[in-house]
Amino acid sequence: MKTPYDAAIRVQRREIDAMSVAINLQVNLLNQIDQAREEVRTSIVREADVAAADLSVSSHAYMERIRAEQNRLTRDGAAQGARLDQLRSKAASAYGAYRAIEVAAEGFVADANRQSANAEQAGIDDSSAVAFLKARRTPRGKSGR
Repeated sequence: MKTPYDAAIRVQRREIDAMSVAINLQVNLLNQIDQAREEVRTSIVREADVAAADLSVSSHAYMERIRAEQNRLTRDGAAQGARLDQLRSKAASAYGAYRAIEVAAEGFVADANRQSANAEQAGIDDSSAVAFLKARRTPRGKSGR
């Protein structure tokens, strides 16, 4: 049964779908940042081992640059994590609005069904009352009056 809420339900469904896509993209971005941070950690360990083995090679500039990269990735990860939290909060709100509209639509359908059933019952009651009254009526000629 169509309800006045159908359009709003479709809009909310699309919004939830869009949020789901955005959350998945954000999670993938966070995974890429985590992978890059792990690669930086591995690189730091590898370069520290190389620098320890060969004292003639100065690795200060490299280590400074790679640590700056590590710090940048940490900041980016925190910012993207906060963005993911925002998206999840918005998705929860959108889902709440969707459920509220869906419940209202279900209530509308239930009310329409109840009104239809009440009208049908009233029709049945009227028909029964008419049949009862017809059965109670006695023909005037047979009653003796």
